[in-house]
Amino acid sequence: MTQTTVSNDNTPGLFNRLTNWVQTSSARSALSRLDDHSLGQIGITRSEINDYVRSWSDKSEQDNVA
Repeated sequence: MTQTTVSNDNTPGLFNRLTNWVQTSSARSALSRLDDHSLGQIGITRSEINDYVRSWSDKSEQDNVA
């Protein structure tokens, strides 16, 4: 009996995307829990949270590719 090993080339990409989603979701949640004064101290407003996390996520993805 011969065993066949199936290789999925998408596994690393899928794992990286899932990891990235968990990290960005966590960051978005943590920033959303801060009050406006605390957000201002780090230089962002509440309306900028999604853009900030997205730009951070994009940089993280580029680092993973390089």
